[in-house]
Amino acid sequence: MDYEPLLLQSLSKDQFEELIAEKIAKFHGLLTREVAIKLIAREKGLLDEENKKVTISELGKGGKGLIIEAKIKKVWPIVNYRSGKKSRVVEIEDSTGSIPLVLWNDDIELAVRFRSGDAVRVKAAYSKNNELHLSYSGTMELIERAGFTDLGALPQGQFVHAAGFVTRIEGHDRYLSGKSSKLGYSFFLSDKRNEVRVVIWGNPGRGRSLQLGDEVIIEGALVDNERLELSVDARLMVRRKERMLLGKLESMELEGQLLKVKVSGKEGVLDRQNALKFMGINLADDISLSAALTLKKSYLLNTNVSARTRIDNGRTIIEG
Repeated sequence: MDYEPLLLQSLSKDQFEELIAEKIAKFHGLLTREVAIKLIAREKGLLDEENKKVTISELGKGGKGLIIEAKIKKVWPIVNYRSGKKSRVVEIEDSTGSIPLVLWNDDIELAVRFRSGDAVRVKAAYSKNNELHLSYSGTMELIERAGFTDLGALPQGQFVHAAGFVTRIEGHDRYLSGKSSKLGYSFFLSDKRNEVRVVIWGNPGRGRSLQLGDEVIIEGALVDNERLELSVDARLMVRRKERMLLGKLESMELEGQLLKVKVSGKEGVLDRQNALKFMGINLADDISLSAALTLKKSYLLNTNVSARTRIDNGRTIIEG
């Protein structure tokens, strides 16, 4: 929405430009003119409709700039299109219903750090065709993390989240699934009290990087005959205790809403929160990550850095 005409109904052109200059100066020049105008509009009460908290059942009324607090029902795999576009659906639900949140292109990485059962806050969203979408400034925030199922009390036939350490690795083999056998990758997971076999059916190559002692988080595994089965929809996240990104910072560039860095030849990505932590800077939500990168890049390149990392379905995620 263009707020300039609305603001000029109560401000002269000179007053309007003076407020913009003051706002940009207050944020040390990191604000764009567009963001400065939005901040002024918010202060003048013109953004009330864009900060409206609604339930899922109310989304049929339309609107934009909506805030929805809900739980993640399922994070679906990434879909690639012949046009080059990508999408990912995060199905969310509250006490009034459920709706697919459709993430496009670079926004699909917002779902990397979430799992089903997590309570989240979706901000700056709009509804269209019975789907929820994010505006250019839309975000997803974690409210409460979903828990893990006790490995000693796995409920047969249900999908669960599990966490533990790799204690044994059997590797690639053919395993019985129903009345037939198929190729999978097997390892054992322990929470120090109980041990359970895990078989990866969907993309079994994901298990090749596992090592004894790795900390593993599994999302959406099916419990079958006291073992955990991972289909292509299930997520496998691995953290090695000694897995640190150490060395000289060689490059920093934006990849959508992520910061992509290279440290001594190794690449990884950070979401906005961890990117700001990595750069040692605090910024308001309305200031772009691009502005922060412009401010700090020249100071950080070629310096020595260290950060914890984890592997999420084969990609290195840096945790500040």
